[in-house]
Amino acid sequence: MEQTTQKPEELKPEHKENRAVTALKALGSAALGFGKAQLILLGVNFVVITTGMLIAGMKGWSPLIAIGISLLDLLPVIGSGIVFVPWAIVALLLKNVPMAITVGATYIAMVVLRMILDPIITGKNIGLSPLLTLAASVAGLILFGAAGAIIGPAIAAVANILFRVLFPKKSAKKAEQPETGAGGSEQSPPGA
Repeated sequence: MEQTTQKPEELKPEHKENRAVTALKALGSAALGFGKAQLILLGVNFVVITTGMLIAGMKGWSPLIAIGISLLDLLPVIGSGIVFVPWAIVALLLKNVPMAITVGATYIAMVVLRMILDPIITGKNIGLSPLLTLAASVAGLILFGAAGAIIGPAIAAVANILFRVLFPKKSAKKAEQPETGAGGSEQSPPGA
């Protein structure tokens, strides 16, 4: 009986603390997921660039070039285009058409693969659907420029986590609705 006489206000600070801890854990998990997604995408870029450089005849230099360009590609404002576009132009000016085509094709393949895989891999690792991740990336690009491709999904992930932690009752009520609707009429609990 003593437990039922406690005021609800006394339980609220602990409940808020649990929500804060849950939110921090979820944010940490999302940050680790984002890092994991970037490493996976770095690996994909490395494979694509190494393959392109081997085709271009760079032989032993291919992995080293691939690492450098893949690391540049992690920086949203700089990106890999800062290397590939001038390289292709210089190759054309020097009348090395096969090199220009190979470098251009490698860049296009890398960009297309990243556009396809980024929302899928990032969304999966930060807890968002690929469509929402893509929408957040596009919104980020519009609002923040090139850096928005990373900022947009990060903001969406944080908003998603905070919404789930701060409003857990809404999702619980949605789960209970089919149960109350199946009985015909809803009854209020005794004492309400």
